[in-house]
Amino acid sequence: MSLSTVGCKKSNESNKIKEGQSISSEEKGTSTNKKDKNATFKPSDYTLKTKKEYVYEYLGLKFKLSNKFKKYMNDKKIAMLDDQSPINKELKYAFLTFNKMTKEQKKAVVDKKEGGYEKWENGLKRIGTIGIFEKNTAEEKISKMTKCDTHTKIGVSSDGKYDCYFSTNSESEIKLLNEFKKTEIQIIEKKERPKNGFVLSEKTDLENTEAFNKESVKDLRKLSTKDINGKDFTSKDFEKYDLTMVNVFATWCTACVKEIPDLVEVQNEMKSKGVNIVGVVTDAVDDNGKNKEAIEKSKLIHEKTKASYPFLMPDKTNFNGRLNGIQAMPETFFVDSNGNIVGDTYSGAKSAKEWKQVIEKELKKIKNK
Repeated sequence: MSLSTVGCKKSNESNKIKEGQSISSEEKGTSTNKKDKNATFKPSDYTLKTKKEYVYEYLGLKFKLSNKFKKYMNDKKIAMLDDQSPINKELKYAFLTFNKMTKEQKKAVVDKKEGGYEKWENGLKRIGTIGIFEKNTAEEKISKMTKCDTHTKIGVSSDGKYDCYFSTNSESEIKLLNEFKKTEIQIIEKKERPKNGFVLSEKTDLENTEAFNKESVKDLRKLSTKDINGKDFTSKDFEKYDLTMVNVFATWCTACVKEIPDLVEVQNEMKSKGVNIVGVVTDAVDDNGKNKEAIEKSKLIHEKTKASYPFLMPDKTNFNGRLNGIQAMPETFFVDSNGNIVGDTYSGAKSAKEWKQVIEKELKKIKNK
């Protein structure tokens, strides 16, 4: 089972996500744990999201999709997923898949067990793939793996071990296929495979030469943004509280939305202790600027959950780069009254009780400084 590395996640433990780290099914909330009360999930919520440019350093590839193709993805007409050979064995192949998704598949909710996800994924109509295969792999074998019948060899990986292919399925819908063929692909320096074996992690800080490191972002002292209703929010708003909890989420993330009522309870109880909460709606802004659909959806979520704290928009700096490289949502971090990012990063949703314990711990840290 291969779900995308960007997804909603529910966890009872703090978890700092590191470069090259894959997210397990259990961490994503898609495990088959018998104690799991939520026995179903929505696969379309776990598809990879659109970006201006995709840079896969462990594949040694980068590519850009056409704007129209990205619109199809944003409209959930296309599901972008990933697939690679077993991570505990020598790498044989790794590729990204692009698949037509029907309205039924978009809305589908499947069982976490009994092959629910596999049935859903197998029902998708393959458009094409981009990836690498062990050198001299027969095209017939590649066809079986990719579900494609046409393969264009882009070249050989920089380490000389893999052939890079752009593959398509001639039986896919012509308009989708034609847009996919507009993809611009380039071979780049291939990084050595990470220790965990997962090569489908993507470089997300495209403006720097090194992969993004959240630990390098220490402050939000120059932050200036707005909430979803257009109200200003700046670093001065941090000064009003000893500690501000920043909950990063997306409107498409089911676990994120389900967590909000718990956060409302936490905010109402902890405010008297000098603690505030703000949400950051990551999909409120996309490559084309403001995402009006996501903004309207976030307003509806704010109203229905009776959220007593603001939902903020990402600013031009993406919160001084702090929002870059997030691989699983919701993700939560803390800011002190001076606008400094403090304490630990927490990945995954928690109950109100669990968040209160976390906040007490983080409050204790800043008071003992």
